[in-house]
Amino acid sequence: MNEEFVEYAGRSEPKERLLKALPLILAAILGIPFLVYAIKFSLEIGQVTSYLFDLGTSGLEAFSMVMLSLSGAFCLVFYLVFLFIGTRRRTWKWRIWWSVAAFLAAAILPIWWLFAGYFTSAPA
Repeated sequence: MNEEFVEYAGRSEPKERLLKALPLILAAILGIPFLVYAIKFSLEIGQVTSYLFDLGTSGLEAFSMVMLSLSGAFCLVFYLVFLFIGTRRRTWKWRIWWSVAAFLAAAILPIWWLFAGYFTSAPA
């Protein structure tokens, strides 16, 4: 009996592990610029929120502005959670879907700005 061709369950070659992690690596790299913009947006909204509190505002407006100022942190948390869950899945299909979810979690605010007109600054 020749034992040199025995494969152990759960062990894979480094090249294969890198290939399986490739969708998550791409999502992580492509998501970083979007996360920077999301956090920048949160900081800008946080500055506006402080002025609105000084002026006096209703409870609903205050709540919505606080949620907007926390939106970048929410994007960051969901991005990291989705990447972590993706590393725990073994099949390609699930890794790709969790990579897409992580990328969308990072890019949801910039996509929203694109359609809502945040980047077009009209004079006041």
